Amino acid sequence: MTLRKMPLLDAASLQLEGKKMPMHIAALMTFSYPASLTDHERKTFVSGLVARWREETRVVYPWNQVLTRPTRWQLRPTTREVYDLDLEYHLRQWSLPAPGGEKELGHMIAWIHELPMDLEKPLWECHFIEGLSENRFALYVNIHHALVDGISGTRLVVGSLSTDADSLSAPMWAKAQAQAEAGTGEVKEPERGALPRLADLKAGAAASLKLRTKNETLTTFRSTPETILNGPIGSHRRVATQHFELARLKTLAKTTGATVNDVVMAIVGGALREYLIEANALPEDSLTAALPVSTRKPGDVSIGNQVSLLFGSLGTNIADPALRLEHVKRSTQAGKAMLNGLPAHAVNVYSLLSTGPFLSSVVLGLGRTGRQLFNTTVSNVPGQREARYLDGAELLHVYPVSLIMPGIPLNFTCVSQGDFLNFGMVACRDRVPHVQRLAGLMAEALAELEKNLLQRGERSS
Repeated sequence: MTLRKMPLLDAASLQLEGKKMPMHIAALMTFSYPASLTDHERKTFVSGLVARWREETRVVYPWNQVLTRPTRWQLRPTTREVYDLDLEYHLRQWSLPAPGGEKELGHMIAWIHELPMDLEKPLWECHFIEGLSENRFALYVNIHHALVDGISGTRLVVGSLSTDADSLSAPMWAKAQAQAEAGTGEVKEPERGALPRLADLKAGAAASLKLRTKNETLTTFRSTPETILNGPIGSHRRVATQHFELARLKTLAKTTGATVNDVVMAIVGGALREYLIEANALPEDSLTAALPVSTRKPGDVSIGNQVSLLFGSLGTNIADPALRLEHVKRSTQAGKAMLNGLPAHAVNVYSLLSTGPFLSSVVLGLGRTGRQLFNTTVSNVPGQREARYLDGAELLHVYPVSLIMPGIPLNFTCVSQGDFLNFGMVACRDRVPHVQRLAGLMAEALAELEKNLLQRGERSS
């Protein structure tokens, strides 16, 4: 029996687990039924797929990992391998009253997503959902954050799908990640980093201290205003989805010299601005966001958590969409400059010292009190362009479904798939009562930004 000690960053995700804060992340994938199916075949398509997958006996890392002690109260958790899964537990089938739309799907996913995982079992679940409108079905896969981060989790789940529309798809727990990506090889765990030197400790500590001061160019914890959004969270969730053509965002980025991430932040900022105006609760200062960034080296396809944070302003105090985007761009450039200026081994020191006190307070049940470090989270997970299939059913969209924390009850995460950038919004049900409205306001913010920049271009020509 092989035992694995969790790296400290992975272990932190387990230690943060709580009744009101389950620490799993998920991918919600929508598929179109194969066009060749008859009416009867379409009605039995998902049931047949589930029955076949439940007969699968192979299970590979990380799907075969179970905690040796099913509790979050341990410094360095250990996992062991299992080879006999209870697939009636891990693989489930649901149906919406037809025709189910995005709102109804969001309601069901929110209900599933808010349920904590059983720490006595392997830390993942797989849910098929029928009854969607427009000849679609969905697959929701959630995995505990102690096993994967957003990048490795998305690669693991989407990479397990076939690139061939005519082949049968093996379940993701039966495919090693490297096999799913390249056809050969074995899954690798993250390499253990070298211990930081004294110079790394000093550089990381200095950068962390900078975040606790007022700064004219850098978005810091002192930049964060109080809002009606921030406060204690409950046990229940709201989930909404949205997607945009990637070409639209790339055009805006190219036109303004910004990045796609900057455009995403400006859209989120515009949506939050209108949302808070409608609630008569827009603060004078701009809302801020935590921006997870990968610390992986190029070509690293290992499983696990390898992420740091920078912080940026969303420009919610700026009415003009183009000026808001310029503000966001300056803010993220300042954050990147600070992070990129750190020695390689100082990044983890910076991350630990920056958010460690907040995470420690969450573990101790104190995270909902005091001034919040940031207002929301905006994360962009890289995806892929090639088409993927599940027993001939084409993958349409991949919506990430992330997590929220005490005091930070709203999360925006997006992932690219094919020609689209897909957003999943997760919120505390009581704190953010109209998350579907935010999805609509994002579409309005994008259209407004495009119109504004087009008019400026016409005036300058």
